[in-house]
Amino acid sequence: PPPPSEAMEVVLVAGKGPEVPSDAIMSIRAGNVRRQAPIAAGKPFRFPANAAQDDKLIKFDILTRLATGYLVLKPEKSGAAQYKVSFRGAADLSCEVEVRPADLAAPAEAPEAEDLGLRAKDAKEYLESAGVLQFMQTALQVLVKERPVDPFSFMARHFNGGYGAEAPRLSAQG
Repeated sequence: PPPPSEAMEVVLVAGKGPEVPSDAIMSIRAGNVRRQAPIAAGKPFRFPANAAQDDKLIKFDILTRLATGYLVLKPEKSGAAQYKVSFRGAADLSCEVEVRPADLAAPAEAPEAEDLGLRAKDAKEYLESAGVLQFMQTALQVLVKERPVDPFSFMARHFNGGYGAEAPRLSAQG
């Protein structure tokens, strides 16, 4: 990965699997920044410096079009206006939206602290019940103790039950 102080580019090099529709959209999220473009565009997705610095996680979604709707804004002087958007290709699909001036000085809404606490508690309960939390803690303790040259292969070997990624498993003899 690039050094933490540099911007980052993600380039789709190749894909494998079922054929993806030509109008599919690749959506990539790094930190709080999301970039989207048609898969066929072949252009790099650029992210600002430090976009994925904290969690080192990049999320990929392939999106396909369900329906399309358009909205022509009325030339309102000020204030809010409500519209109904009907979607082509789906007879009963519509939504109502309100378009209003944004307060650019106001910070984006953060999730409620209570919601974050509940989600963290749910996540911890899941990780504990599945045994993942104890496994990860133990694997990290061994990693720090052993300090291997390639920590990722070392961790992968533990995830693979002691087998390296390339090592064939022997069948059980009975």
